Amino acid sequence: MAVKVTLNFQALDRKADRAARGTTEAIGRQTQDLMQARMWGWPGLTERRNGALAGTRRDLVDTGALLRSQSDPQRAAAGHYRLSWNAEYAAAVFLGAVFRKRRYSMPARNAPLMAVRRLNIPQVFAQEYRRA
Repeated sequence: MAVKVTLNFQALDRKADRAARGTTEAIGRQTQDLMQARMWGWPGLTERRNGALAGTRRDLVDTGALLRSQSDPQRAAAGHYRLSWNAEYAAAVFLGAVFRKRRYSMPARNAPLMAVRRLNIPQVFAQEYRRA
């Protein structure tokens, strides 16, 4: 007589998906914290749009538009979430830029990448999985 075993991993998949979303949320929180930390290098003193003077060690928050432009985690597929920043200058801040008209360059201050590097992703995922 033949024996058939059927395994149903749907509940496991749901927990993993919730854990992936929770991990992405943790990365987003860490990115927000890093953007507000006075740790980013800049060549010189400048006056920000909000009127504050910013020195050579500064946070990434001027008007707060970049900070507020961070999306909630968007589900791309099961277990796959993405964050995005829709401020028009987000790429220039995170990746750096060269402005030919103004003849200066902006150093890269990649807060999302630093957030991923600073978090223990497997540990965060495991914690989120246990909570799911």
